[in-house]
Amino acid sequence: MESQKKPAFHYAWIVFGATVLMNFFYSIIYSSFSLYGPKILESNPEITRTAYSLIPTLHSAFCTVFLLTYGKIVQKLKFRFVALIGGIGLAVGYFIYSTANSIGMFYVGALFVGMFPAFCSSTTTGALINRWFGKLNTTLLSISMAIGGFGGSVGAVLVGNWLGSIGYKASFRNMAIVAVVVQVIVFLLIRNDPSEKNTVMLWPSEADKKATNPEERPGFTLKQAMKTYTFWAIVIFFVLYSAAFYAAYANVSLYMADLGWEPKVYGTIFGVVSIANVIAMFLGGYATDKMGPRLTIFVLCALYAVICVILGFTTPSVPMMYFVCALIGVCWLFAKCLHTPLALCFGNRDSASIIAILTAAITVGAMLGISGANVVYDMTGSYAGLFKILLGVLVVCIVLAFTGIRKVPGWDKVGGPDAEKK
Repeated sequence: MESQKKPAFHYAWIVFGATVLMNFFYSIIYSSFSLYGPKILESNPEITRTAYSLIPTLHSAFCTVFLLTYGKIVQKLKFRFVALIGGIGLAVGYFIYSTANSIGMFYVGALFVGMFPAFCSSTTTGALINRWFGKLNTTLLSISMAIGGFGGSVGAVLVGNWLGSIGYKASFRNMAIVAVVVQVIVFLLIRNDPSEKNTVMLWPSEADKKATNPEERPGFTLKQAMKTYTFWAIVIFFVLYSAAFYAAYANVSLYMADLGWEPKVYGTIFGVVSIANVIAMFLGGYATDKMGPRLTIFVLCALYAVICVILGFTTPSVPMMYFVCALIGVCWLFAKCLHTPLALCFGNRDSASIIAILTAAITVGAMLGISGANVVYDMTGSYAGLFKILLGVLVVCIVLAFTGIRKVPGWDKVGGPDAEKK
């Protein structure tokens, strides 16, 4: 590989640009879906709110099931086709939404809309960046996700206008068309690994320079990783921290409403979450590359503990809630880019499969956290008790991080732990 050409402009940046486009589109889809609810319920009075609320739950459930098989699918189809299929799958789901006349049809659409985002979101982005770049992986992932995050603002305005002018069914159809167009462009731009452009990765390590294909890169296979304490410590951390995070993220607006604040007030305050997250993405990825994921996790746990103390033990004022929502935006960094450096605790060889498992852990935690928060509220009559409980969850997360998160011996050897035995 040393003799392969190294052009002045590296194709890795084309791949990086394609991931930005992919994340911009995904952010449009992700951020705008909740806007459809009022119009759908108004046009289909036979659909209850309880039945409709299962749709986003099914999104997470189907996504989790799919992510468990993501690594094998990528090995067979490669990233280019995975990205294209992601766009087509989302388009099918949104087209089903545009024709649905019953809650059952919406649930069928949820199967597609739940499964296929993993094809064209942070999971594929992280894996591609690991294939094309040898250093600053987390920085680049966070930049791609942060720039892509501006798609959320575009999506809110776009879908809001469509709902008011052409209705939700035509809006779903338009979004289906956009999904296909965007992912076709991504398909034309990305390549599965540097060898397809007769080049090497940008900023490779010495071991990476010797690899002639991804399987020869140093590190563990998924099966090898699953035999270690570190793997399960990271998975359980993501489940617990995700549950804690989404319990707050999904309910902080309700918390403010319980304080008697007007929707205009708490809606404006909650908007700080996205602003803080975009800023944190630009800074947090680089900070993670410099500090390492373990220290980053300690910092995020400490910030989340501040949230729990404020909401669990005080009656927050408006300025305090602005501060809380800013902290929530910063803590959201964990779900956007921490899975990539943590996957590299096992080396690069099978990082796509490991990233997918960690993303699945996040979706499981989100389901547990959102539903668990409602159970606690029903039992205690307030959200204050919830945030007191979450302080205990954070202690467990810190223990897992301290005892489990580390580079596992063999991460820098081709063959992983098996190479150590030779």
